[in-house]
Amino acid sequence: MKKLLFTLAALLCTIASVAQLKIDGRHVALDTLTNTLLATVPENYFNTDVTLSVQTEEGWSSADIGTVITQQPVDVSFSQITAEKQWHIALTRDDGTTRQATLQFTFLPIVQLLGQFGYDYQSGLFLFSHPDSARTDTLTANIKWRGGTTNVEGKHKRNYKVKFSEDHRLLGLRNDNNWMLDAGQPDVFRMRNRIAMDLWNRMATPPYYADQEPKALNGVRGELVEVFLQNEWRGLYNLSEFVDRKQLKLNKIDKQTGEIRGCLYKAINWNKTQMYDFLETYDNAKDSLFGFESKYPDLGDNDTVDWAPLVMANNFARNSVDEAFQQHIGDYFDIPVIIDYNIFYNVVNAVDNGGKNMYWAIYDKTATRRLTPVPWDLDATFGQRWGGRLIREVEEGYYNSPEFRMDFELSLTYRFFRDNFNDYLGQLNSRYAQLRQPGQPLHTDSIIAIVTHYYQAAKRSGAAAREEAKWSGDSDVWGDDINFTTEYAYICNWIRQRMRFIDATQLPLFYKQSYFEELSVNSPSIPTLHNHHEVYDLRGRKINADKIKNLKSGLYISGGKKYLVH
Repeated sequence: MKKLLFTLAALLCTIASVAQLKIDGRHVALDTLTNTLLATVPENYFNTDVTLSVQTEEGWSSADIGTVITQQPVDVSFSQITAEKQWHIALTRDDGTTRQATLQFTFLPIVQLLGQFGYDYQSGLFLFSHPDSARTDTLTANIKWRGGTTNVEGKHKRNYKVKFSEDHRLLGLRNDNNWMLDAGQPDVFRMRNRIAMDLWNRMATPPYYADQEPKALNGVRGELVEVFLQNEWRGLYNLSEFVDRKQLKLNKIDKQTGEIRGCLYKAINWNKTQMYDFLETYDNAKDSLFGFESKYPDLGDNDTVDWAPLVMANNFARNSVDEAFQQHIGDYFDIPVIIDYNIFYNVVNAVDNGGKNMYWAIYDKTATRRLTPVPWDLDATFGQRWGGRLIREVEEGYYNSPEFRMDFELSLTYRFFRDNFNDYLGQLNSRYAQLRQPGQPLHTDSIIAIVTHYYQAAKRSGAAAREEAKWSGDSDVWGDDINFTTEYAYICNWIRQRMRFIDATQLPLFYKQSYFEELSVNSPSIPTLHNHHEVYDLRGRKINADKIKNLKSGLYISGGKKYLVH
């Protein structure tokens, strides 16, 4: 406890060292690398003449911005505020030392992280300045880096997980203590994850238990913010909610009996999360299983988790006879949301989300063990390659092409496609046609409107120019330039081509017409590929010859045919 109090006291002293000015009650953030002060004001102040209340912070005796400022608020006139316009300012400390800087404005919220952060949680402060609030909220938090491939050695623009000491409502979203700062690290547009999730939130059918929990959300919301780490501007971020029990309104563990009710599983890798394999054994004393993690309950909530509902659903999808599958698949899976996820996956070309990077939720397993899907981590969308560079160059037939024929990689939906159980294909295309109508979420204009909203916010606030200057050429983006205008045009053109292609082709999209004859999901044995000279995965990547004998479970292509490896 003494250590925590000492740490917080040190951080509070840090505020005095990083804070020079307040404008309309909000801290102004300093980037010492560019010697720029950044203040946030309401968006409607831009391109107008405004008078703002300015004062120096503790430790600074005065500031000269054409008007001399002290620690007492002074009204200062600013003419025609824009993101590009700069005001020179001379700051004087109490000890007489001075700093020369320029002042600029944004209309995005500003987050300042104070502390030293890494792979493990560390105590810190989260300073939140919203343009519509006349104060800066100073919140204590435990903060760490987060992510998978974005959180390895050598990465620079880090994602952050923020856990406050108590619940706070940010940006008018949920009241909670867990928040994420998403850097959009591999994405030169930085906002694909936010754009794709907004699209999902607009189009998705509510989960099967929505009548009982009308406030349940099977997606997350967020807003763009600008993030400082100490005295350094770190970039444009998406401040976002998390997918968790609270977001989905899953039933809690029964406090009296200890019985598990709601369950939430996250698919974190391609191990067996595509449901092609029979899950024979599981251990409820472990919080991971074949590429899944139990997010609720976890072993911190309880001394046990419950893998049985996920295992039963997986094995039913994998091995049930056709008659049982047709009659009972709706007992295991939320079919209307599966249909929407399938459409969404194809529209945004979510090449990294067909089994991996998704959640499966159960509202209350004592009533039903039905699983509903929730998307997550949508950076590799809208023509973005997964884990590759030169994302603006579309190669014919490659998976960033707007005419790429997606294979939905869950065996569950392969069975729907292959045998068209309960007219699944009719339901799929009927729902797609409904969502494609003017004014509906999947109308081309509607999708582009989301992209345009975020593009204009990034450009008009000045965050896009700062991001381009800060991160272009960085190894995080494989040395590519970051150019928001170029990427905006690319994404909009990609969306137009993608929607025309799906309209003309109809769902589902597959590599070839003979697909169904080549795939046998129920077959216990498939010819090995050991003697084949050329083997490719579903993304068209050639498998090295020395790795063919030890292929992981999944689908592969060789000689123009598909093979299922167990």
